[in-house]
Amino acid sequence: MAHLAHGAGFLAVVAMALMPQTMRAQENPLVLDNFQTGAGKIQATSGTQSVTQTGSGIVGGGRSISIVYNPAAPSQFGQPSTLQVRPSADPKVLPPALIWSNGFDAVPGIEVEYAGPNADTPLGLNLTNYDRFRLSFEGLSGSIVLTAEVWYGGSFNFYGYQSCGLPASNIPFTVDIPFSAFNPGLSPITWSDLDGLFFELTEGASPLNSPNSGDHGFLRPSGPGPGGHGHVRPSRHLGRLRDMAG
Repeated sequence: MAHLAHGAGFLAVVAMALMPQTMRAQENPLVLDNFQTGAGKIQATSGTQSVTQTGSGIVGGGRSISIVYNPAAPSQFGQPSTLQVRPSADPKVLPPALIWSNGFDAVPGIEVEYAGPNADTPLGLNLTNYDRFRLSFEGLSGSIVLTAEVWYGGSFNFYGYQSCGLPASNIPFTVDIPFSAFNPGLSPITWSDLDGLFFELTEGASPLNSPNSGDHGFLRPSGPGPGGHGHVRPSRHLGRLRDMAG
């Protein structure tokens, strides 16, 4: 049976408004994770499997990646879900990536979290010169729900979030999540001092409004220009996230 694929590989923050204070940010996006450092792989058929990875190309110096199964929906046939950070020997030929691959009947979600040197230390991240997160995808074998959260308040007291549904695609695309689209917690979001960042990808369609812009494909390193748990029962799928920026 042929493999299907979910994928993303670059996370950044970028500024799109051409205002004096944001023009430099637009030209030079802040790359939050290029997946070129902190290599490693985790695999699971039930429960939660997590690992913390460190590297110079990661905001705050470390990331936590997790595979999370609903306790009521383990893989009945024992086929694993795999999540791998795969650096590249030559990014110009093949970009580094976060690759998510599910076996038959495996329907977990994945989580990627950024905080300070340890999970209890705030990032102290200032994103006031930016106005959106940008994720680059290389392709998606099936629909997914992407949820982004920002934690703030000094001690992870509050969080704001935004979710959007992404359709399957066999071509690269980028996804922009404007900061203005986030739903705040009990206090306005302090973009000048974020404690942590959290991203979740789950299989399934979503009726939620999508703030996305760009074409559809695998998540890859983002640049200044255009390029959740809904459960389905896929035969198999492979996914890759290539970078994230802000």
